[in-house]
Parts: sequence; structure tokens; C-alpha cells
Amino acid sequence: RLRRETGMPIHIAERPLDAVVEGSGKCIEEFEALEKVLISEPRR
Repeated sequence: RLRRETGMPIHIAERPLDAVVEGSGKCIEEFEALEKVLISEPRR
């Protein structure tokens, strides 16, 4: 359903916990590039 409604490709990981750890590590490595999408400004 998610793929149908968003049009985005979906992949179900064989080892979901490892996928989360790997993705988190990549976010840390590329933090400066991703900072604006990872941390939102407080709304006024």
C-alpha cells in the first residue's frame, strides 16, 4: 500500500535491525549534509 500511495520504491530488509544501524551510521557520517532535514527549527 505504501508503494502504491507514495509511488516510492519499497524494499523489505532481510535484517531490519542491521538496516537501521547502517542507516543511522550513514546519517552520522553525513550529518552536516543532512542536518537541515534531520533537525527541524522550532515553529513560532
